[in-house]
Amino acid sequence: MAAISSHLFSKIGVKDKQVVKVKTQGERALIFDEVIVRVSGNFALDMHIDTDEANAAGLKTGDYVELIP
Repeated sequence: MAAISSHLFSKIGVKDKQVVKVKTQGERALIFDEVIVRVSGNFALDMHIDTDEANAAGLKTGDYVELIP
C-alpha cells in the first residue's frame, strides 16, 4: 500500500480503510494507486502526501484531485 492517506467524510460513499485511486490534473497529471482512505467525523476533506510525491505530480497546497473508487 502506498504511504498516502486521504481523510474523507463518510458522505463521499467510501469506507474507512478502503483502497482507492486518486487522479491529479495538470501538466504532470498522474494517478496515485493504492491510496488508503480514512473516514471519521473528526477528519477534514484532505489528502496528505509527502513533498516528493507532490512535486512529482506538480501539486501544491489547495489543489484538487479526483477520487476513483
